[in-house]
Amino acid sequence: MNAPNLPRRAVLVAMGGGLALAARPALAAWPEKPIRLIVPYPPGGITDVLGRSLAEAMRRELAQTVVVENKPGANSGLGAQALAASPADGYTVLLGAASTVVLNPMLNSKIGYDPREFTPVGRIADTPLVVVVKADSPLTSLADLLAAAKAQPGRLAYGSTGVGSSLHLAGELLQSATGTEMLHVPYKGSAPALNGVLSGETQFLVDSIGSSMPLIKGGRVRALAVTTAQRLPILPEVPTVAEAGVAGFDVSTWFGLFVPRQTPEEAVRRLNAAVASAVREAAFRTQFEGLGMIVSQPGSPQAFDRFIKAEAGKWAPLIKAKNIVLE
Repeated sequence: MNAPNLPRRAVLVAMGGGLALAARPALAAWPEKPIRLIVPYPPGGITDVLGRSLAEAMRRELAQTVVVENKPGANSGLGAQALAASPADGYTVLLGAASTVVLNPMLNSKIGYDPREFTPVGRIADTPLVVVVKADSPLTSLADLLAAAKAQPGRLAYGSTGVGSSLHLAGELLQSATGTEMLHVPYKGSAPALNGVLSGETQFLVDSIGSSMPLIKGGRVRALAVTTAQRLPILPEVPTVAEAGVAGFDVSTWFGLFVPRQTPEEAVRRLNAAVASAVREAAFRTQFEGLGMIVSQPGSPQAFDRFIKAEAGKWAPLIKAKNIVLE
């Protein structure tokens, strides 16, 4: 077909422009292939369940397969290393925790990754901690426990899941806030740490709510206080540490989604929308709130980033003052 109303030169220019546009590849709609979700914890635990439930919610929101890959080890560091080695294309994401991006870098200079090279996508859930003692312990309140610690400095023993773990640091923060001195006994996990309380090897444990709840419900351990700012619906009769006289005490472990820095903004935006969709779902909230977790309100990547910076500001002075180091 001729174009009689256009000069020949204009027709050639227009044709050339059309050819150039045709030769330029169209931008692919993200996501066009499956997404890998790294869970830096073993299969079967509560964090793995959280990751798999999140993956299913993301699949529905993004209309794309989300494959969970467990990479446990090094206090979530192996999973973080895997993220750091992945392309910044939005197809590899990490279910990170406070230990991953806040605590590990403060505790160990050789962790093998730099969390500053990660972009926070969205906060998902918090796991409150609870102070527990053996059911027949003479310590019937947090006030009793602190009084015993002050009467015998260095004698009262508490367990944790290891040096530098969130449970260890919560115990250190409790001592710092109350001017007490207690003996830290590290274990390799919550189960042996709880066994330490049950056997009398330690007098108390600041534990994650999920691992302690079966023993609390079974009457084998007694909950003295929860570490969150408000009481928990799952343990409404248990006071907070702040209510027990330690003003401003508010500690929990938390989880969120991360991608490599330089990930395209569109991918970050859509991943954030997928997180927001998950935490709004009634079934998702019911599942994890029933385990004692606090499911986050939908928030922006920028809000999550500000939260992480505030967490770093909380823990850095304590770790430095106590000279807590992992090698």
